[in-house]
Amino acid sequence: MRKRAKPGRLAMAAVAVSGLAALLVMPAASHAASGESLSVDLSSTRGPSTGVGEGFLYGITEDGAQPADQYLQPLGINAFRGGGWFSGGWVKDNYTYGSATKADIASITAQARRLTQPPYHAQYQVLVSDLWGNNGGQPSNEVYPCDNGNCSNWVSFIDTTVGALQATGLPFAYDIYNEPDISVFWTRGMNSAQYFQMWDTAYREIRRVAPNAKIVGPSLAFTPQSNPGEWNTWLAHVKAAGTVPDMITNHDEGDVDDPVTVSQSLNNALSANGISARPLSANEYQPADRQTAGVTAWYLARFAQSGYTNAMRGNWSCCVTPNLTGVLTQSNGTWQPNGNWWALRSYADMTGTLVNTSGQVGSTAISASEDSAAKRAVAVMGDSNGYTGAASLTFNGLASVPWLASNGSVNVTVKRIPDQYPLSAPQVVYNQNVSAAGGSVTVPVTFQAAHDAFAVYVTPAGSTGGVTSGELHAVGAGKCLDVPNSSTTAGTQTQIRDCSGGTNQVFTRTSSNQLTVYSGSSQLCLDANGQGTGNGTKAIVWSCNGQPNQQWNVNSDGTVTSAQSGLCLDVTGAGTANGTPVELWTCNGGSNQHWTLG
Repeated sequence: MRKRAKPGRLAMAAVAVSGLAALLVMPAASHAASGESLSVDLSSTRGPSTGVGEGFLYGITEDGAQPADQYLQPLGINAFRGGGWFSGGWVKDNYTYGSATKADIASITAQARRLTQPPYHAQYQVLVSDLWGNNGGQPSNEVYPCDNGNCSNWVSFIDTTVGALQATGLPFAYDIYNEPDISVFWTRGMNSAQYFQMWDTAYREIRRVAPNAKIVGPSLAFTPQSNPGEWNTWLAHVKAAGTVPDMITNHDEGDVDDPVTVSQSLNNALSANGISARPLSANEYQPADRQTAGVTAWYLARFAQSGYTNAMRGNWSCCVTPNLTGVLTQSNGTWQPNGNWWALRSYADMTGTLVNTSGQVGSTAISASEDSAAKRAVAVMGDSNGYTGAASLTFNGLASVPWLASNGSVNVTVKRIPDQYPLSAPQVVYNQNVSAAGGSVTVPVTFQAAHDAFAVYVTPAGSTGGVTSGELHAVGAGKCLDVPNSSTTAGTQTQIRDCSGGTNQVFTRTSSNQLTVYSGSSQLCLDANGQGTGNGTKAIVWSCNGQPNQQWNVNSDGTVTSAQSGLCLDVTGAGTANGTPVELWTCNGGSNQHWTLG
């Protein structure tokens, strides 16, 4: 469900949102008990970690240009849903291919050209009904698809718009109709003869015009648990008509729709109706009144253990504001990450292979992964009910991952993600080397405030900050080492700037003691300019070459020293302002020479 904010549309959509919220209320899970115990089993794997939940309903500009890459790339966005909501579409054009529809097509194309092409790899689900104009603000005298049994204009619309999108050569999936079980979007009755005529006609025309494109649906607001009759009627019809979509889509925006149990319910409904298993997409999730870091982390933890292929956050400040559905907050005229963004960012670090966990204990959920290539295990935790108090987390099965505990110890770092707007970076609340001799380690986790989220990193003992990759935080300034303007030009001097999680602030410590930024052909190394060994030598980025001036010691006292000169990485003049340059200087114990990685 989306709240519409255009003139003349807000009131209608607000009623629909409040009505849906009331109808979808389900009993909330109980609070986690005091001293809640959660666990991760590194010896028990469950398949690849694919970032289910790193998707969005709208939340970028019409031209697809904003938000900036520094806010998108670190999340590993893998799904997006849009349809040119802003213009009024086919209805506005009096049911012809006019300027409004063409503007929507141009917007969809621009967004997809960015999000489906490297470095991104998102599935773009086109909201066909939004493109028609049924976005919650359509006129009361609208002619709906297949009114009075006449589908000819609906066919013309499908042929024209899908044909135009296919002509771009970009990959699209087509979502035939959004929330037909909510009257603000479809007034002709869910599962009515007209609805099925509309659905079957669209399905067959899309198959004809775009035979290789994915068709998704039915994108119902209600889950099979809350309205099984409606789902079973729909499934029985599409099975009989031969119009079963390639991907089954639904919305998890009830209070609280658990992705694990909803996906099980969907698969059970498919099986009961004789329909073979197929990918599932929660193409809207998380209700309007639960937009917090802790709940975001809860959803992500549950999606990781669910049967869904992808999932997209619902948008309650819809639609072309570039805030990625509210995970960015405007501050001093610029967009900045908030706690929700950092929950998504930490979840993106769950790479490699998922492992089994205690799942949901009370209302606290946890998921985790292990990645031998990155030499780390990462867990994400969140609570759906605003729990505060003590908890503990145990990592079992350390003997099964010798690459992680090769010397009998591991480093554990716990990052608290408070629900703050904006939030420059998570708070490191625990960072210790711990003996793994017993095959497990247990660390304390305290939910200091309602809606906290947590990311926990386990790495080989001696690794800095519990991670080998992440932002290099300038402790004294409370900012991050930054390559200005995301430059990839060799020789660019580094600086400090507000932490954003952008690729220009993510440094990786390699086995050869390099600090690299970016990846692939764009990768650069932190470099002592001109192999300088004197105070004031600029800390620049340069093509990686293995020379001593690109080797760095990340020390236990918080300093980062040049292996060649022994000088410390230093924020010039102990400055704290954005743009303050970074250089090398004699180590002096100053806070402007203290850094944390991760």
